[in-house]
Amino acid sequence: MKRKLLAAAWWTVPSLLCLMLYWPGLLAWFQQDDFVWLNLPNQVYGWHSLLHTLFQPTVQGTWRPLSERVFFLAFGGMFGADALPYRIWVFLTQFANLVLLASITTRLTRSRAAGFWAAILWVANSKLATVMSWSCEYILVLCGFFLLLALHFFLRYIETSERRYYFWTWAAFLCGFLAMETNVVFPLLVGSYTLLCSRKYFRATLPFFAASAVYATLHLILAPNQGTVPYTMHIDGAIPATIWTYWRRTFEPVNLRYLTPFSPVEGTAQMAACSVALIGFTIYQAWRRQWLPLVLLAWYGITLGPVIPLRDHITDYYLTLPAMCLAMLAGYALASAWRADLTWKIMPKALSAVVAAAFLMQSLPVAWRGAEWYRNRSETQRTLVMGVARAHQLHPGKVILLDGVSDDLFWGAIEQRPFLFLRIPDVYLTPGSEARITPNGQMDDVSKFVLPLDETLRGLDDNDIEVYRAGPGPLKNITSHFAIPAGAENSGPLRIDMSDPLVAPRLGPTWYPREVGFRWMPRTASVRMPGPRTAGQQLYLTALCQTAQLEKGPLEMTVTVDGARLAPVQFTKGNVETTFAFVLPGEAVGKRDIEVTVEVSRTARVGADTRDLGLAFGRFEIK
Repeated sequence: MKRKLLAAAWWTVPSLLCLMLYWPGLLAWFQQDDFVWLNLPNQVYGWHSLLHTLFQPTVQGTWRPLSERVFFLAFGGMFGADALPYRIWVFLTQFANLVLLASITTRLTRSRAAGFWAAILWVANSKLATVMSWSCEYILVLCGFFLLLALHFFLRYIETSERRYYFWTWAAFLCGFLAMETNVVFPLLVGSYTLLCSRKYFRATLPFFAASAVYATLHLILAPNQGTVPYTMHIDGAIPATIWTYWRRTFEPVNLRYLTPFSPVEGTAQMAACSVALIGFTIYQAWRRQWLPLVLLAWYGITLGPVIPLRDHITDYYLTLPAMCLAMLAGYALASAWRADLTWKIMPKALSAVVAAAFLMQSLPVAWRGAEWYRNRSETQRTLVMGVARAHQLHPGKVILLDGVSDDLFWGAIEQRPFLFLRIPDVYLTPGSEARITPNGQMDDVSKFVLPLDETLRGLDDNDIEVYRAGPGPLKNITSHFAIPAGAENSGPLRIDMSDPLVAPRLGPTWYPREVGFRWMPRTASVRMPGPRTAGQQLYLTALCQTAQLEKGPLEMTVTVDGARLAPVQFTKGNVETTFAFVLPGEAVGKRDIEVTVEVSRTARVGADTRDLGLAFGRFEIK
């Protein structure tokens, strides 16, 4: 009976600790990048659009159809705005990861204690707070699952020499490419292990290297980073500093002084103690010609490797998988210390216990409070988003204006257009809001979310607008006493948002009815908008064309401003939103209104749609 209880505890305690430690993350709602993926079901209208939605790479150069597209499409279709099923699935996947990690570490070290402590130390690392609280970071949880599953099957192949396990290793390995790019490191994991610990099977790892090389090549060609600064790779002298930053953060909890009684000095001391203990254990075992600790330490660097060149995007959740590898090493070291057969064997036991206890005492409270912080942030964003949804129900057909939006609410939610997944496109900030929100050079322009002044005044006069004050607590309707702030007259954006119903008086007669986020034109269409305020301002047009329109080659677009023809441009990619910039004629500066006419070289009919479609426009903007 006792053995059964111990076995049950060995399997379940790490998962129970995960649940108790990160339960605020289980109850967290959606936040920030989640809203982009939640809108995916609204973009699927048939098989062609489904395939495009699943497999179109992002502008950041990522391609994760399983962990992002399928995850949000499936759960979005079944559960909509109910976040709990998403969170339950993330936790169940992580529970499977903990079981796999304990099993793999036990097989590698021949110590059940090492496997148990590896799972405990991994889940206790505060760097897991993000992935356990933020749904879009499921990519790391699922990538970890496929890496661990492939490792499990390969170790079983080594133990039994049964080819079926080699086949299942391939299945898990290939599925991992659908979760995250980091899966490309799997051959290095099994290659380093077999090279140093099981040389007989090293040749069996070589085909994995070939598969990763093919994937990496295709990824660079088909899914390049399209100029997104934080995700630009830098192979330069900053790499050693980046590695040191990640190593230090692996042990030192962020905001330690604010979330625990410990000081930064104590955090640094704990980091140094863990570093000395693990590196010392690795060197000692290598001196004894026991190479497994060296392999596990190398795995830390291997799993960290893909993000090391991202010097402008150092972030703690990238440590999820490297911390997993270091936890395996730490579990092995802890178990070895407690079974050490030395003259003074009480010393390694005491020292290992002190170092492990110091790590747990600092990391556990930070992990829980980190998850609680994410939950609180998500609740603030839920109050905003669902408050707007309620306002939309109360005032159907009206535009919702939000006033008093803070930096946190804007950059954490509104910038990601969180209302689109609920099919609410008509939500803007009040004129002058851009002056109260701190700009972020790496994010979208705040003015794109502000309703222009003339549209605001016309909408208020015609009773087509409801204004709500955002802030702590529920939204408050302030329409009856809202006043345009001083100075907004000259600071508002010069923009025509094609999904805005209030711009209808500015549109020519040929435009088709607006849809969620855009409006189709036939072959020719026009808009009237204010002219540039100063010389040097340019006209920016954001639109997309259907892939069917490119079957005969690039689609040419010609723009004229008050009859002056501008240089034509071409669309070469279908179903991709593209922005073009045009130099405006000097005589347009200061005009109350200019007429912008757009013409495309050909139209197309798509599917059952009987309309002749030219371009789907999002915005006309002067800046």
